[in-house]
Amino acid sequence: MTNKRGFNVYYLLVSEGTTEFNLFAYLTKNKFRLLFDLSNVKFSPKIEITEAGISQGKLAGVSDIKGFKAKYALIRKYYKGQKKFFLLDKDLDDSSKIESLIRQNHDIVQFLDCNSEHLLLKLAGKNPRKPSSFKSMSEFRNYCKSEFVLQFRKVASDFKDTDFDSIFSKVSDEKIKRIFAELFSVLS
Repeated sequence: MTNKRGFNVYYLLVSEGTTEFNLFAYLTKNKFRLLFDLSNVKFSPKIEITEAGISQGKLAGVSDIKGFKAKYALIRKYYKGQKKFFLLDKDLDDSSKIESLIRQNHDIVQFLDCNSEHLLLKLAGKNPRKPSSFKSMSEFRNYCKSEFVLQFRKVASDFKDTDFDSIFSKVSDEKIKRIFAELFSVLS
């Protein structure tokens, strides 16, 4: 008797930018490739909305709820009825409003705590400063970007699989799955 695979479940991948896109690709196509290949879940970054600056599912940054709402409305208009999976930094003042908007429309969001640079620094054991050490989230974001370059000698968007390997090889699979709980929840 053969095992039947269920129907595939498709998600449009929407990432904040290149770093988040590369991190997602590393996790799903490298680190946990077999797990995702054996699942019935498929992701596609084929969202293209040139008037909003969205290419290959990359939002080219999100600054606040107003900017996110405008891009999200276009995504929902052009890709109506399709499930969407968002990978975003959680260092915006409006992150909770963005999360509510995404979830109320039955889409999924995986936030990176606090942002991709901070998360990677933390996982690499670099002990980055916490957001509470700064007067504003803008200062915190700038610190994370400059500290990342200082520690890794490149900007986060230039990270390749070998760079991610050097960080994630030191972190247990269970911890990675906890950090990216929303991502791994779609496999259930």
